[in-house]
Parts: sequence; C-alpha cells; structure tokens
Amino acid sequence: MLKKYLGDIAFMQVLNLLVKPIWILVIDAAVQEALPQAVYGNYFALFNTSLLFFIVLDLGLNSFNITEVAQDNRKIRSLTGSIIGLKILLAILYIVIILCVGAVLGYSAKEFVLLIILGGIQVVTSLNQFFRSIVASLQHFRIDGIFMVLDRVLVILFVGVLLWSNIPQLELTIYNFAYAQLFSLSLVLVSLLVFLRGHLAYVSISFDLDNIFPILKKSWPFALLVTLMGLYTYIDGVMIKELVGDAEAGVYALGYRFYFALLMFASVFSGVLLPLFSKNLKNIDIIRSISGFTSRLLLFGGIVASLIAVVYAMEILTFVNPDKANTDSAQVLVILLVGFIGSSLTMVYGALLTAGKELTWLNRFAAFTLVVNLILNSILIPQYKAQGAAIATMVSQLLFGFVCLLVSIKKYNLNITLHSLVTPAVGVIFLVLIILFGQQYAQNMCVHFSMIAITILLSAYLFKLYSVNDLKSLLKK
Repeated sequence: MLKKYLGDIAFMQVLNLLVKPIWILVIDAAVQEALPQAVYGNYFALFNTSLLFFIVLDLGLNSFNITEVAQDNRKIRSLTGSIIGLKILLAILYIVIILCVGAVLGYSAKEFVLLIILGGIQVVTSLNQFFRSIVASLQHFRIDGIFMVLDRVLVILFVGVLLWSNIPQLELTIYNFAYAQLFSLSLVLVSLLVFLRGHLAYVSISFDLDNIFPILKKSWPFALLVTLMGLYTYIDGVMIKELVGDAEAGVYALGYRFYFALLMFASVFSGVLLPLFSKNLKNIDIIRSISGFTSRLLLFGGIVASLIAVVYAMEILTFVNPDKANTDSAQVLVILLVGFIGSSLTMVYGALLTAGKELTWLNRFAAFTLVVNLILNSILIPQYKAQGAAIATMVSQLLFGFVCLLVSIKKYNLNITLHSLVTPAVGVIFLVLIILFGQQYAQNMCVHFSMIAITILLSAYLFKLYSVNDLKSLLKK
C-alpha cells in the first residue's frame, strides 16, 4: 500500500514540479512585476475576500462526498444529483454575499467588477473540486493529478499571451488576468464532465429539499471546519488591506507567494490522504505507515525550506522580482515558512481526523485558532504591517498543526515516542549548523549549496525517508 501511495504521490508531484513553479515563479511573478504594486496588492486582497466566503460554495460537501464515496462507490449515483443542485443554489447565495461585503467595505465600481470575476473563479473552482473528489474517491489519483494541474497549464498559456504577445487587444490588465483564470477553470470543468460521463450518465440535478437537507445535516461539521480553517488562513490579506492599505498588501503578497507554492505541493498529499484514510480507516498498520512517512517528509521539507529562507530570502525574491524585492517581503517569507511546519502537520493529521470524522475536536480547536489569529492580526498589523500578519499566520498554523498531531496520537495510538525522535532531531541539528552557520565557511554560494545538498541527503536518512537497502537497489538499477 505504501509503495502504491508513494508512486501516485510521486506522479502527482512530478506534474506539480513541471507546472506549478512556472505559474507561481514565472507567470504570476511576471504579472506582479508588470503591474503597479498597489494594483496587484488590491487584487490579492480582493482574491482573499472571495476565498473567505468559499465555504458557502462548499459547505463541507467535498470532504463529506470523499468520505462517503471512498467507502462505497455506489453512492455517486445517490448523492451527486442533489449535491450539484445544492451547489447551484449556494453559488447564487455566494455571489450575493460577496457583493454585500464589497458594499459594506466601500469597494469602488472597478473593484466590484473584479470581485465578481474572482467570485466566478471560486464558483467554477468549487465545481471542479467536487468532481475531482469523485475521481479521487474512485482511487484514480494519477488522473486526479492531471486535472489538478490542467487549469494551471491552460492559464500559463493564456496569461503568457497577455504578457508577451504584444497584441494590442490582448494587453495585460488585472481584469484580463482574472478572465484568463476563469476561462481556464471552465475548460477543466468541461473535461471533468467528459471523463466522468459514465458515472454521471444516470444522474439528474435535483433541487428537492427532502434530499438536500439530509446531506446538509451530515456535511455541516465538515462545513464548519472548512470555514474556520479558511478564515484563519486567508483573512490576513483582507485585514492588511483594511488596516494599512493596498501597497502593504502587495509587500505581503510578494513573500506569501513562495509559502503558497510550498503549501500547494503539500496539499497534494492531503488530497490523496483523505480518500486513502477513509478507505483504510480500520487498518491501523496502513494508517501508521502512511501518516508517519508523510509527516516526516513534509516536516523535513518545511524545515529545509525555512532554514534556507533565513539565509537566502532576499536572494530568492530578487531572482524572481528584481525590481520589487525588499527586506520586508523577505522577512514575511521567512516567518511564513516557519509556519509551514504547522501546515504540514495539519495536512497529514487533519486529514486523518477528518477521515475518522473526529470533527468535534477539529472544530473546537479551529475556532480557538481563529480567535487567536484575529487577535494577533488586530494587534500586530497596525504595528508591524506585513510582518505582523505573517507572525499571526505562523502562530495559527503551528498551533493548529500540533493540536492535530496530539489528538491523532491519542485517538489512533500512533507510535511516536521520544526515542523515535532522536535521529530526526540530530538531522535537524546538522541542517541548522550547515545552512545557518556554514555560509561563513563557504567561499561562495555554490560551495554552500553543495554543503547543503550533502547535509540534506544525510538528514533525510536520519528522518527515515530512505534506507540503505533503497540506495543499494537504486545502484543496482
């Protein structure tokens, strides 16, 4: 099981590595470089506003659908029609809500237009996620991986035309940038419907409340969890805009991009783990094996990334955005990457608790985390601006991640002992010494990165990400 899981994950991550870095580090970075910082900062804040109310489109239906269909594929026919009907009604409600919020916040006419486009993006994204949840529930993880990156492939092509075609009718504006994303997502939706046509052939859209209410009753704990986690994850961009302005939101967005990129790679694991845990929940050996390996892998990646950012954050930002890189954004990047350690734990153990429907624990601590996040943002943003929002996000992610870990250990008797943490701790010490302090002994950056690469290989062994036998079989090949 672990071998198949790793094979599926490897396939999906290869697709991610081929596509997502181009989108985040080339296309999106080029758009931010080409547009005024306040314009992109305003877009970032409005995009986060649209994300804050994404839960209205989902109401936990995707997570609920995965946990149900993964255990019994026959439920596709009985659930899908009513869920689609419900999502159509929720889409109408969602658009009304974001327009009302825009009116309360005093958005201008141009901001309303952009907000509506971004709302359309979220509506289509919600539908794509629902149909992808069916693909994942059927354990077609590699096909799901293709659909996962397809919209980015398309938007890279379309935005690339806006950036470099020099066609007057297709110039880059923040509105055309948003339209390109909406069109790409719509094409993916059509592709999903074609792929699932055999499973959806006998499904009819239903608005029957007698069918909808039982689904809502079962899905509302999932909805509450997604709401709370979405709020403490995305409210930072909105609060920066309201408390200190669009330009500072742009500063935050510059550092946030790299944290978001790492988060997208990690979310691939969560997308596979939820249906996998749901299907194998009674097999404690599979649960221990997969959760243990994945958490070690993500934590290792987060620790390496955060340590490298401490030393080279400014160089990383300058490489991608040479004209707009600044020390404030570099500090944001470092702080957020420390918080990624907590996000890694949430990806693994949050998925495990969700699959086990331990939603009471999750919702209580997610609510507590949101309160902590709001208090910290309110205090820190006026004083420290973008860095203050980053600190609030870091604390929130670490808090919730470690709670998920502790509850999972208790609920599923996971074998995590002090003895099992000794070798990973030694690996962390090696990484700290070489990455943080090795630079002063290296002649140049290339020498330092060579030292880092060797240390990463050694530390990965100490984290038990591979064994000596793995290396022997690889050498034989």
